Amino acid sequence: MKFRHKVLLINIILISLALSVSGFLMMSRQNKIMMDAQVKNAVTENNLVQSVMEYSLLDTINNDPIHLADVLPDVSQQVSAGILNDSTQLFVRYDQNIVYTTNKELSLPSVLNDEVTTTYKKKYVLTEEGNKDYIYINSTSTIDSHVLNIITKRDITDTKQLMNNSVRDFRTFIIIMLCISGLFIFVFSKILTRNLEKLNSVTDEFSEGSFNTRSDIKSGDEIGLLSDKFNHMADSVENHIDELSDMIHRRDQFVADFTHEIKTPMTTIIGYADTIRSVDLPREDEILAANYIVSEGKRLEQMSSHLFDLIYLKDGEIPKQEVNTRGLGEAVIDTVLPSIEKAGLTLTYDFENANIIGDSPLLKTAFINILDNARKASEKGDEISFTGKYIPSDKKNEESDKYIFTVEDHGIGISEEDIEKICDEFYMVDKSRSRKEGGAGLGMSLVSAILKEHNADLKIESKLGEGTRMIVTFDCTMYEEEE
Repeated sequence: MKFRHKVLLINIILISLALSVSGFLMMSRQNKIMMDAQVKNAVTENNLVQSVMEYSLLDTINNDPIHLADVLPDVSQQVSAGILNDSTQLFVRYDQNIVYTTNKELSLPSVLNDEVTTTYKKKYVLTEEGNKDYIYINSTSTIDSHVLNIITKRDITDTKQLMNNSVRDFRTFIIIMLCISGLFIFVFSKILTRNLEKLNSVTDEFSEGSFNTRSDIKSGDEIGLLSDKFNHMADSVENHIDELSDMIHRRDQFVADFTHEIKTPMTTIIGYADTIRSVDLPREDEILAANYIVSEGKRLEQMSSHLFDLIYLKDGEIPKQEVNTRGLGEAVIDTVLPSIEKAGLTLTYDFENANIIGDSPLLKTAFINILDNARKASEKGDEISFTGKYIPSDKKNEESDKYIFTVEDHGIGISEEDIEKICDEFYMVDKSRSRKEGGAGLGMSLVSAILKEHNADLKIESKLGEGTRMIVTFDCTMYEEEE
């Protein structure tokens, strides 16, 4: 059942209950007032008849003391003719016997006919005879130790009919009001739920794959709030879908690039190995072929090592502890210095003494890769600098102390387009130079993953033909003064 139909049904039920209860109470009160008025008129009429008859009977007894039963019919007839109208009938009962009635074919109700009373309390009875409604009023008098009952029968059919007509008219009124109110409620509920229908339609479109669909409902009620929540949810879902699509694309690209990268050294290894196996080569050619096999094998080994570190960083929990910046820098220098000197380059370095939080082997790997890239981008005779500097915090901005490592070379430089992609897996700025040096395009992606794990910031400044500066910023836990 639709929401508007539920609103319509509930409102009709509530309105019908409210009208029925209020109408019942009002009609009951009105009918009671009308019936009380009829009873009061009938009692007044009966009192008048009783008073006139008692006065007439006493006057008759005083003037002509004869048997009372003989004069009752005449007195009753005179009183009935002089006082009562056509809608009221009179019954006179003397010592339990009816001695007079205006219509001899009529009889008294059993509740009055069988009752013997000597009290002076009046009694009334409402009866329905055929299609007529009557009210009987019984008055009791005692004359010469005899019980005299004066009973009037008043026709209240018009009053009852008026009461029934009022009930019928009220029922008709309720039906008409329910129809009118139901129509208005249906129209208003349709107007009020129109935005819900629109939101439902937008939801259907979104569920069918149209993820750029948004709700344009603008209102200050709960539906407008729901529309805003839906749009926020749709934005989040679309962003997640874009991220998943990008991740899938990057995964496919990673597999394709990895396959391509591993194919070249494997082809070289297989080719030279097959040559050594199947052809008798001079000693110098065998050594040359063996050297190619070893270099390509080392390249595969380096690639597998970098891939392992990348997987470890993405899936593993990295334990961290305090790392001394000077010790870290010197350990990196000890590792890269031989290859840099072999390339005919000069390495300068200087590190201020401080502590940062991290994993020392991983940080060492990151800076080795950065310095190795600087070596590959430099020409013989160039200078590479590797420095570390402590930056105290700005107390006004409530920032923590910083420690900045900087690696600067004066090599070929990197274009702005390449800077944006340099941390992607298998991306190489200069492919020929990288392959010559045994690179696979995983170094900077590994550096980026390691620094991200340490909440460090990497900034790259470079100009083509002038060199590159890579700035790595860490949160510093403690600065140690020089001895």
